[in-house]
Amino acid sequence: MKSHSIRSKLIRFMLIITVIPLVLSLVITLIHTRESIKEQSVNENARLIFQGKTNLVNYLNNINRASIVVYSDPHFLNNLSKSTDDYQAIAEIYTTLQNLQGSLPDIQQVYLHSRQTNQSTLITNSIPRRGIRDTPYESTLKYDTASTGIEPPHLVHSYGFPPSPNDYTDRLVFTFYRPIVRIPSTTQLAIMAIDVKLDGIAAICNQLYDSGDEQLYLLDKNGTVIYSGNLEEVGKPLANNEFKAITSNNQAGFTDGPDAIQVYEKLEVPFAEWTLVKQVPHNILYRKSTELITINAIIAALALLAVILGTLFISFRITRPIKQLASYMNQIQTGRLEVDIEVDSQDEIGSLSRRFRQMMDTINNLILRKYRLELANKNNQLRALQAQIDPHFLYNTLQSIGTVALQNDGHRVYNLLASLSDMMRYKMRSDEAMVTLQEEIDHLKLYLDLQKERFDEQFDFTWDLDPASLSATIPKMTLQPLIENYFKHGLDPKLGKGRLSIRSHVTPANRLVIEIENNGASIPDLKLKQLQEELAMLKDENEEIGPQEHASIGLYNVLMRLRLYSVDTANLSIENVEPHGVKITLEYAWEWSDPA
Repeated sequence: MKSHSIRSKLIRFMLIITVIPLVLSLVITLIHTRESIKEQSVNENARLIFQGKTNLVNYLNNINRASIVVYSDPHFLNNLSKSTDDYQAIAEIYTTLQNLQGSLPDIQQVYLHSRQTNQSTLITNSIPRRGIRDTPYESTLKYDTASTGIEPPHLVHSYGFPPSPNDYTDRLVFTFYRPIVRIPSTTQLAIMAIDVKLDGIAAICNQLYDSGDEQLYLLDKNGTVIYSGNLEEVGKPLANNEFKAITSNNQAGFTDGPDAIQVYEKLEVPFAEWTLVKQVPHNILYRKSTELITINAIIAALALLAVILGTLFISFRITRPIKQLASYMNQIQTGRLEVDIEVDSQDEIGSLSRRFRQMMDTINNLILRKYRLELANKNNQLRALQAQIDPHFLYNTLQSIGTVALQNDGHRVYNLLASLSDMMRYKMRSDEAMVTLQEEIDHLKLYLDLQKERFDEQFDFTWDLDPASLSATIPKMTLQPLIENYFKHGLDPKLGKGRLSIRSHVTPANRLVIEIENNGASIPDLKLKQLQEELAMLKDENEEIGPQEHASIGLYNVLMRLRLYSVDTANLSIENVEPHGVKITLEYAWEWSDPA
């Protein structure tokens, strides 16, 4: 196959315009889709994590508010310093701590150690317990400060008391510590520890992610896991180093790691510097885009295969008849003008071959056809001359009749014949497509003079023409067809003397407006609606419908000619007037462009 042949060029061209757009489309689609998916996922998860953070903050604040119930009891602080033998004071402390333990469903137990009496008290779902200890339970020492704090998840403490059969010693809880002081003094009276089950935090966090595909972590400032979908990680430092920078950051945001994106939000709670982190693996995030790209790649491969096969088929289908036609041309070049060109295909090449065969037939009969064409040309010239002679003959004859009428003192007959002659001469000016409104009005006056003679003064007409409008140009023979409709359909002696009014003016937008109004018979409502719909359809949709399909051929022709010669869409409206009569309004741009 030669490199400069149509076949090779066509194959290369089809492959290039197919492969390059397909590859670019796949790459751009992949990049754009992944970026869009990542942006959408980050925004959606940011809103979700923010809502989760808000719920967690409210949850922790509820625990904090519940812990200050001890300050609502006016006797509680005094009871802390009373003797351990004062059973009423002990009972009141029990009651206050039991109210605290029952205030929230997630509180597992409440521990209190009084530094005034060295008495430790534990309130659980079973029986309350108390004992005399020199120091608080060892787990509280780390949080024995002037402010509240939270111990990360751990197994339930016994706080040095013998376990009860009803205690859940294998349950994970986090502990809320509150030092109790007598305000405004900073001297610590007691330390209180509230063990809280993780059920409430789990209920909030479980709504923030899909456990099958995603991962959610609630971490403290040291990276210890408060919540995780994997229970084995709860209460332990997270091994993922990527989260260290997140927990030390005081801002919300997201990071895009090598295998996943992390969206995080820090809780705004002084006693719980926790960070909520949601991790979405890339393979989950881009799963739909990967499926889409895979499907597009398969479709592109199939399309490319179809293009290659189709290109080969089309190239051979096109070039084979071209080579055959070239063979016929070589035979004709040798002088075999009557070679039989056999073509069966119906495509463009087949059409070209048949046209070539017809051309050869034309060449073979050139001399005979030349004589026939010359004869036909002479006949056409004769018909054209005939068409020009007939109107001139009629015009000259009218002039002769007018002369005889004038000689016999028939001035009225002469004036009517002169009007008719002037009308014919106006129409015979075939080289003028556009005339001024003044010329059209002069022609219309001649026409109305003849009609007044015909209808025996049964109608009258008035003119209200803006002088500025008379120099405007309009298509020739525009107004007469509109006036003819009045004499054909509207003039009715039963309605009284007819009255015809022609008005014109120019709008500030340089548009010519012509109004033709009569007091004849009104158009029936059904027909008027049909006329208005056809004119509106012709104006709005620019439909090319033959005039024979319209209810009014004259209106159709006038509007079509106005639209042809105007620089913008011309308007022609028709409506009935009260008590009877019809009004036609014609409007179009004064400036016009010749369509030729």
